[in-house]
Amino acid sequence: MKKEAEIVQKIGKQYVSDDCIQVMIPYRDAMTLLNQNGILFHSKTGSNLYINEYLHDQRRKRFPYSNIPTHYSRVGFKKYSSVNQLLEFEKPYICVRDGFISESFAIKDNNQALLIEKVMRGSKTTTYMTYDEILNFLNKSNDNEQVYYVYIDGSMPNLDYPIFPSKEKIYTHIQMILAKNVKDFREYRQNFPETQMGEYLANNPLFLNYMEATIKNLDLSLVDFNIGIENSSNLLIVRVNNGNITIQGVIVVFVHEDDFKVDIYDIPVTKFTLEQLKYVTKINLAREPKIPLRLNPSVTRDDIKEAKQMVRALKK
Repeated sequence: MKKEAEIVQKIGKQYVSDDCIQVMIPYRDAMTLLNQNGILFHSKTGSNLYINEYLHDQRRKRFPYSNIPTHYSRVGFKKYSSVNQLLEFEKPYICVRDGFISESFAIKDNNQALLIEKVMRGSKTTTYMTYDEILNFLNKSNDNEQVYYVYIDGSMPNLDYPIFPSKEKIYTHIQMILAKNVKDFREYRQNFPETQMGEYLANNPLFLNYMEATIKNLDLSLVDFNIGIENSSNLLIVRVNNGNITIQGVIVVFVHEDDFKVDIYDIPVTKFTLEQLKYVTKINLAREPKIPLRLNPSVTRDDIKEAKQMVRALKK
């Protein structure tokens, strides 16, 4: 599904209440939605972690299709999940899914509403940190701050483990890479002995023997390794402090002993006004959902009929 940089939609009154609107948000494999109150929705294919605060919010009953909180649809040959969510007026909502991050912001306009969804982009700065400096950077800075971690694909780290690997795990990871390099060279020498490289390795066994022996006593200060740290690339850090949201994207690369290259992407959160949204070039009318029964065996025709009747009643 092609994602436009910025979309403004007019939300019909059937999906508008005094304090919020209901929207359906599509995603493919994983999605995380949050605001200043924390994680509102999270799902990833194959993961046991599932969060959906919509199901516990009694305001959902004001809206059509609250009886079908999730459903599947197809765009071309791709299957999408869609979830109902409630967005309160004039509060930023951050949605991470399918490799991008977007901000949604709704403003009431009489008995209707305008909703902007904007793909968020950051400005990069590069710095170098020690191991301890990285830990301080990733953790919350004070007791009033809440910190949430999300990957750009919409998944979340397993918080049963540290968000950043220990020095020992980094050391072991590099050893494993080098050990695999030696193994690959040995297999190449065995499988392709008549090639120029195979013949060279056979005639110079000292090189691989030496490499294999020195891996066990690796000196991380000798060269610049420039190896990306597993689970620390394409990481988003969302901080909430006194109701304000700040977002930073992070990519960490191990250079050499106690020296890490850290690319930081500062991603601004915007607060919009009704005037800004009313005078954009194009405003799309939000469409009614289409829920194919063949993709949604748990949904009945009566469920869809009930939702459509509620749409008609609220439009009057």
